[in-house]
Amino acid sequence: MPTLPETRPSPELFHAARLPPGAGAACKNGALWRFAHRLRICRAVQHQSPRSIPGSAAAAVFSVITTLVPCILVLALAGTSALAHKADTSYARVHLHAQRIELRLTFDVFALQKIVPGLDADGDLALSKAELRAATPVIEKFLRTHVGMEVNGAAADLGVAAAPFWPLDAPDPMPSKLWHANEALISFPFDKTVNVPTTSVALLFDIFGVLPARHVVLGYFEAGGKPHEVIFTASEPDYLFEHAQAATPVPAGAGPQRGNAGASPMREFLWQGALHIWMGWDHLCFLLALLVVSRLRQLVAVITSFTIAHSITLTLAAMKVISLSAIIVESAIAATIVYVAVENLVRREVRHRWLLTFAFGLIHGFGFANVLGGLELPRESFVRCLLMFNIGVEAGQLAVVLALLPFGLLIARWRHGAMVKAAVSAGVALLGLAWLADRAFQLGLMPF
Repeated sequence: MPTLPETRPSPELFHAARLPPGAGAACKNGALWRFAHRLRICRAVQHQSPRSIPGSAAAAVFSVITTLVPCILVLALAGTSALAHKADTSYARVHLHAQRIELRLTFDVFALQKIVPGLDADGDLALSKAELRAATPVIEKFLRTHVGMEVNGAAADLGVAAAPFWPLDAPDPMPSKLWHANEALISFPFDKTVNVPTTSVALLFDIFGVLPARHVVLGYFEAGGKPHEVIFTASEPDYLFEHAQAATPVPAGAGPQRGNAGASPMREFLWQGALHIWMGWDHLCFLLALLVVSRLRQLVAVITSFTIAHSITLTLAAMKVISLSAIIVESAIAATIVYVAVENLVRREVRHRWLLTFAFGLIHGFGFANVLGGLELPRESFVRCLLMFNIGVEAGQLAVVLALLPFGLLIARWRHGAMVKAAVSAGVALLGLAWLADRAFQLGLMPF
């Protein structure tokens, strides 16, 4: 039987792949030079024997991807400062005193732009204190109209508004790269005087038609030194907080039905952790890329290592022991998706993937931590919230794995299974590349 020619590129191929004289003088030792060199190899391989193209082209594509991805990450690192980013999250703090209620509503600039489209009046992509002061009456009117409050079962206004709090460490003007950062949150305080002791406070957020559908409001109530956490979403926009030392009960049927009486507030964070997996398309694609080529025993090792790894960095990042730039974290998550999907395409058998998945899980853990990054809670409450959120993430991840496992087992035995695996991996790789470019260069083009 005749043997196929070797797929290794010939010496002439490497000669053809050389850069023109002087082209690599400025960056010959850098990643961009290596990328250009490998790209020319990829192009020149097209002139070889047709039988040798698949192996060589696949290797060249993999080489190009592994060089291109770090280049994009380096460019993203060079163009950003260290942020503690979280997506589509606002905050509400309610402090109950004897005859006074303190309310503080906190938003990032991106959310405020949805409320006031002309917030950046001069269009220079930098928000100044003067621009914020000019827009404050419109923002306060919006909050009074779209945030409802009940005190002791009766409708009440938000009280007297004070000047908004400009972030302490934010420059004036605040550049657009800080508009989605926890260090640049803007708070709007209200002070409500009541004539009788407060037994209950209810909040209703009617802001989800203006802000994105995935927007959440992390709420924090405090009365008698005891904190209570809750999450407001488009599906659950209201909450009734009843003071534990209330002298009289709230009238039946008054105000919102969702409340803290007889229910554990930690359930909210458990549910939010699961939702973060189910609504996070990047995490779902990463899991799909792992599932589509993994055998059952290998899958158990991969998922276990991923879980342990992201739990470590989720805890460290949420407790602010480690802090990384959000743009780098989100871009790196996209890069892990690209790498795993391309590896599925170019390697027939992937061994020891659990080690690689552990490393990538450390990156994804920082992404999970961003959801809780800006919640201003006492440390003891934050730890409880973090624990329940992490359990929710694991439960959501397990549900996804169990749902996709029959699909993976089915295509593993199907005669066309290899083609399905390649198609799925290629689709995931394209999505990962789109996310990588969108996040690294802050294009804002990806809808999910």
